[in-house]
Amino acid sequence: MKNHLKVNTKTALKCLLFCGIFAGEFFLWVFGCIVIAFGSVNPVSMNIFWALLLLSFLVLFFSLLFRKARKLWKWAGCAALFCLLMLCLIPAYRWYTVERYKQMSDNINWYAYDPWRAETKVVVVEPAPEFKISKDLPRMDGAYALYPVYSGVVRALYDRREFEKHSRWKYLDTSGSDITFEKLLKNGADLIFSAPPSKKQIADAEAKGLKYEITPFAKEAFVFFVNSKNPVDNLTSQQIRDIYAGKITDWSQIDTRLSGNIKPFQRNQGSGSQTMLEKIMGNTPIMPPLKEDRLGGMGGIINDVANYRNYQEAVGFTFRYFSTEMFKNGEIKLLAIDGVAPTVENIRNGTYPFIADCCIITVRPRSENIRKIVDFMFSPAGKELIEKTGYVAFPGKQITSPQL
Repeated sequence: MKNHLKVNTKTALKCLLFCGIFAGEFFLWVFGCIVIAFGSVNPVSMNIFWALLLLSFLVLFFSLLFRKARKLWKWAGCAALFCLLMLCLIPAYRWYTVERYKQMSDNINWYAYDPWRAETKVVVVEPAPEFKISKDLPRMDGAYALYPVYSGVVRALYDRREFEKHSRWKYLDTSGSDITFEKLLKNGADLIFSAPPSKKQIADAEAKGLKYEITPFAKEAFVFFVNSKNPVDNLTSQQIRDIYAGKITDWSQIDTRLSGNIKPFQRNQGSGSQTMLEKIMGNTPIMPPLKEDRLGGMGGIINDVANYRNYQEAVGFTFRYFSTEMFKNGEIKLLAIDGVAPTVENIRNGTYPFIADCCIITVRPRSENIRKIVDFMFSPAGKELIEKTGYVAFPGKQITSPQL
């Protein structure tokens, strides 16, 4: 009787152990699939992925080790093998559909543009003493493409000891145009470096009783690009409008040597480049942005707005400096528009058709230190910083307040 009780107790404990392992494995697997599928590929989700992978390997190992002892372990091994396949298939599917196409903001070494780094890429200039700022440092933010400019402003004007008393992100951040306008309205930044605001951003400011003060300090080319293997080198302004209006949908409509659907990618609303596209399109409605499908948790589908994906059939847009200096990989080709290439010369002489203003933007009364920064941008040292960075300096200072 005692022996029988011992056997039953031992069996129950083994069953309980197996059920605990299997339930824990199943719960973590479901949770991990949701995180990996819905979340971005980041260190947290990938750590969960590797932990689940290891757990599945362990269960599989023990199921093989004790395969003659209990049928339950065989079932556990099958479950572990299924988990391994699913956990590997989800990232593989995502990589195939999304991650293998490069985003232009990926792989940029932002620390290379740190103001006081020994090997910094920012241009170093010597401003006049009246521009130096030693206290009450203004908080700067802005578009990715303009980060080398305003990082250079920090290097030229800010007192380094005062700057380094706090986190570098307190006075010098780069959030992207859409986020920087929000930060400016919420008093999270004192001034931003960006292209002019969109109609919605102007409306958002007016809804808060605020008004943008905009000072253009440089000119830049808004460029369209294709995959480097695409033989097309030039598009007309009208072809660009027709592509983004959905009137031209196949490459054969542009070049009879080609065929295949055109993938006209867009940026997120509020970004400087998307605002520039809206300006180019005028009153012509822009077609809905392309979506990229990726596997969602529990069998669902998540649609991502296609953003700078470098397919061979694609057309994308960005700013010249960002694509030629900050993101330089030889896999994209900038197009001439109306037969005019987006060069510094053609920006300066005004022949390139799509030229954007680079601006200093504020919404609150400008402090003395902000006025110093604005004045510096039009000084000889400021223009030297702009030109040597790779932009075309604006000829004179002009402050505007846009209206809807």
